[in-house]
Amino acid sequence: MVTVVNPHHWLNEDGSFPDDPRLRSRILRVAQCIEYGGPLPRGHTRETLVPCKRRPGNQPCLGLLWVLKESDDSIHAFCRVCETDELVIHEWEDTLWADGPMESVGLDAMAREAGERRGEPGSEDRESPLGRALESLGSTLTADQVKRIIARSEQPTAVLHAILESATVRPSRSTVERLVPVLMDAWNAVPRPELGGRSPEAVYRDAGGPTQHAGRNDPCPCGSGAKYKKCCLERNLH
Repeated sequence: MVTVVNPHHWLNEDGSFPDDPRLRSRILRVAQCIEYGGPLPRGHTRETLVPCKRRPGNQPCLGLLWVLKESDDSIHAFCRVCETDELVIHEWEDTLWADGPMESVGLDAMAREAGERRGEPGSEDRESPLGRALESLGSTLTADQVKRIIARSEQPTAVLHAILESATVRPSRSTVERLVPVLMDAWNAVPRPELGGRSPEAVYRDAGGPTQHAGRNDPCPCGSGAKYKKCCLERNLH
């Protein structure tokens, strides 16, 4: 049975999503169909990435919804696999998704809108690459704490070992491999007493040399000459 929808009946007055989880789930589905169908000319269809939710014969349908712009400008969402009509959407023109995907927003603009300040050296920013890497690893250390460990460590592997020791669960190899280049960027950016308060990155730059980046296929920071994935990364995972 097709459901006839006016999205404004479910949205908040300002056009935002409702807080109720069930209503929110429904309107998100409607919003996706509007996003795909709104820009279509009348009489045109488009396949979406919205999965069909029907269960013909008590088995989940594997189809994706299609949207059709009807002659009266309503958006008709249906599945071609189970041949089921799901939605007919009216009064969608004033929603946020009427013109298709919304314009991209730069990270700086997003931070300003949220009243946050991003990218300040030494700030405990969970959205920084290092903060995100630590969070995905399950580490109890903050980005600022790791930077303080870097400032007093002789080798990047000592910092990596401290991070792995702080993990609440055993990290996967792929998670550690994603951490390594982020950690090396932090290692190169942190000022060090033995460099006169300058960072390795600044020293390399002033000397006209490239900034050091260590990935899983790069030489191991311990100086063994072997690739990192075959040296300290292998040992740290066991």
